[in-house]
Amino acid sequence: MSKMLLHELHPSVVHAPLALLPTATVADLIALSTGDRAWERVGRRFWVAGALSALFAGVAGLAASQQVRMREPHARDMAFLHGAGNTLITLGAVGVALWRQANRPSAAQCALAAGAVGAALYTATLGGKLVYELGVGINAMPADQAQGTLQGPALFSRAAPAALVRDAAAGVRWLLGRVRTLASGSQPLARGAEGLREPRRSAVTLEPGATEPARSESYPGRGLS
Repeated sequence: MSKMLLHELHPSVVHAPLALLPTATVADLIALSTGDRAWERVGRRFWVAGALSALFAGVAGLAASQQVRMREPHARDMAFLHGAGNTLITLGAVGVALWRQANRPSAAQCALAAGAVGAALYTATLGGKLVYELGVGINAMPADQAQGTLQGPALFSRAAPAALVRDAAAGVRWLLGRVRTLASGSQPLARGAEGLREPRRSAVTLEPGATEPARSESYPGRGLS
C-alpha cells in the first residue's frame, strides 16, 4: 500500500464537519421547539466540535489546493468556489459556536444554520465533481492530463507539517487573488465552474497574470519527505 500524501488529508477529514454541523443544527432546532435544556447543551457541544473540525478540514483543503494539478480554467474556478464557499461556512460556524456558548438557540440562528448546511451540501458537490468528474487530486492521472496531482510530501513525513502551513498560506493568497480578479472584472468566472453547465472547452494555456493555484508542474517540496 502506497503512502498517504498530504493533499489526501482534506478528503479524509472533511466528513467530520459535514456530519457535525447538520447535527448541531438539528439539536438546536429540537431545543428551540421543545425548550429542552439537555438538547441545548448537546447543540452547543456539537457546534464547537463542528467548527473545530471545519477549521482543520479548511486548512487541509487550502494546502491541498497547492498540491494538485488544475490546468483547465473551469477546474480552477470550481476549486475556488468550493474553497471560498467553505471558508464562509466555516467562519459562520465559528461565529455560531462562539455565540451559542452564552446564548440559547434562536429561530434566526437556526434558520441561518440550516441555510449554511444547504450551502455546505452544494460546496461538497463541487468537491465531488472536482475529483470524480475532473480527476483533480487523483494520483494515478497521467502527467499529460489537465487535472491530477503534483505529488506533495507523504502525510506522515518530516516535511508534511511545514508544507501544510506553507501551502495553506499560499491557498489563502490564491483565494484572495481570485476574489480580486473577479471583483475587477479582469478574469470572469469560467463557464461550468458552478457545476451547473457544461464548461467551454478551450486550450489550457494561461493568460499572463492569470491566477493558478498550482505554482508549477513539479511540487516545490518534492524530495523532502
